[in-house]
Amino acid sequence: MQTQKKDPPYFMYFPGNYRWSAAILGMLSTAGWGGADINEVDKIGRRLKNAKATDDQAWFDACLSVAAEVQAHARRFDGSGHRHAAAPAYLRACKYYQMGERFRTPKDEKALEAYRISIECFHRFAALADVEIEIVEVPYGGGKLPGYFVHARNAAAKRTPCVVHFDGLDVTKELLYMRGVPDLARRGISVLVMDGPGTGEAIRFRGYYLRPDYEAAGSACIDYLEQRNDVDPKKIAVVANTLGGYYAPRCAAMEHRFAACIAWGAIWNYHAT
Repeated sequence: MQTQKKDPPYFMYFPGNYRWSAAILGMLSTAGWGGADINEVDKIGRRLKNAKATDDQAWFDACLSVAAEVQAHARRFDGSGHRHAAAPAYLRACKYYQMGERFRTPKDEKALEAYRISIECFHRFAALADVEIEIVEVPYGGGKLPGYFVHARNAAAKRTPCVVHFDGLDVTKELLYMRGVPDLARRGISVLVMDGPGTGEAIRFRGYYLRPDYEAAGSACIDYLEQRNDVDPKKIAVVANTLGGYYAPRCAAMEHRFAACIAWGAIWNYHAT
């Protein structure tokens, strides 16, 4: 007997379309950290009102059109020296570019170009933001993994605790920043936000595929952090969300230098999920 598939227990902006609905909620949920503006997300939704739920080109076009509008505002503010207005606009533009690119598979040149622009937007945000964000490269597998080192604020000592924050199945380091990273920094904890193997820049531009022995990436991050003079090497934790509910426990189990671990959504059997 076939069971009827039910919608998730939350409001579905696009009934029957889990991906689009979850993506809209994902954008709205980052508003508290400056990752989205409700009016702009609503504008994306209204442009998709009459689109077919299977038309990912419509999703791509709607997100990128709003992203370009917000980026234009950011550039205008930036050009007139208004950094406090420009920085959050660059951050939101990054979000909309990445959310538009997310469902475009395979990753053709249009998708990759949108992703490149999203990274440029985040880098400009990092240059203008009040939070100190350092663009870093972590040696890994004969090359390097891209990341951001977000410096602790209100630190009680020169060497601070640090969290290695990996992404998940289709989350990125930029999207992770918009989910509580500034709060950790405000509490005196530095954060190394990473695109691990299989996600973000690591897969799109560097060819690092997802691997089951994810502790290889975790150990690379610890090796990097131990070389910094602003991190307490005995107080390094690992956290990751979605499929990172596998990555983080795997890293902590196999790399004993991690002092703590948070699985932001445990994953026991991803195939079954």
